[in-house]
Amino acid sequence: MNDDKMWEAVRDCDASCDGKFYYGVKTTGIYCRPSCKSKLPKRENVVFFRTKEEAEEAGFRPCKRCRPDLIAFDPAQELSERTKELLERHFSDRVKLGRDMKEMGVSRKHLAQVFKEQYDITPSEYLIQVRIAAARQMLQNGAAIPDAAGMAGYENLSEFYDHFRRQTGMTPARYRQIFADNISRSVMDTPIGPLRIIASQDAILGVEQTGRESSDAGAQAGQIPADRILSGDASGELVKDCAAQLTEYFAGKRQAFDLPVSPEGTDFQKNVWNHLRDIPYGQTRTYGELAEMAGNKKASRAVGMANHCNPILIVIPCHRVIGADGSLTGYAAGIEAKKFLLQLEQRYTA
Repeated sequence: MNDDKMWEAVRDCDASCDGKFYYGVKTTGIYCRPSCKSKLPKRENVVFFRTKEEAEEAGFRPCKRCRPDLIAFDPAQELSERTKELLERHFSDRVKLGRDMKEMGVSRKHLAQVFKEQYDITPSEYLIQVRIAAARQMLQNGAAIPDAAGMAGYENLSEFYDHFRRQTGMTPARYRQIFADNISRSVMDTPIGPLRIIASQDAILGVEQTGRESSDAGAQAGQIPADRILSGDASGELVKDCAAQLTEYFAGKRQAFDLPVSPEGTDFQKNVWNHLRDIPYGQTRTYGELAEMAGNKKASRAVGMANHCNPILIVIPCHRVIGADGSLTGYAAGIEAKKFLLQLEQRYTA
């Protein structure tokens, strides 16, 4: 392929030529794939290379948009995953978040479009979810409302109240009060580490991983400390029932949970979580299959995100969802925990 043909491929963003050659832009010092969607450079500023090694030896850096340095690359997926990572890492620091997002080298409009195609939510909407989730956790731990808002990345308290109400259906003050007055919590040790059980008077609200240091020192495997259970109240009994059923589950004596659950989330998330409970003990489903169960077979990535946000581990069995190739993809309690749970169920099913 001569230079004229290569320039024609660059001009046409011809993906069929990816890997056959690379082009560098002398004015920026960056090299790209032929299919790169960046602004077309002037012909006199372009040089061609047969390999990426040649381009780098000539002093050119790989483009952050088309990533010619990677063997296999899905620009949309890479951009979305990188954006999600930045939002989760810097949600409380507007300056760092803005700087790192700007360094990605794409317009906000393009970024929002790609992110929504991948996750069925815009970056701004996801950032609100991340911030409010952090604020909820701080309020649960006793933080004052202004402190929780500030640590979650909010500079405007009115904006925080508005977002909090939209995400939870109540004010931060009411949320804090309900948690303090009517919520029971306790930690139990399990084979996959300490799990915190959270319940209202009517339902289980959460089964979540917690640090070993949060576990009561006197708690034995399968038992829960009573110091955080409200004596004589229904939610205290629910926490005990949940701990007992989880103990039976880990012992291979229980395959289904008989507990009222009320996970907090969007309608889309709740729909996904409901269908997770339809996956039989000892079986798995792929994200694509779960998306089809939830009514939208094209929303596997959005379903994957909802699966990852499941607040009631094990009881709502998000660990039974795996990659299309059979790989054990991300799990809130860790891949090793997911592997353990699947092996446990397969063992007792057999």
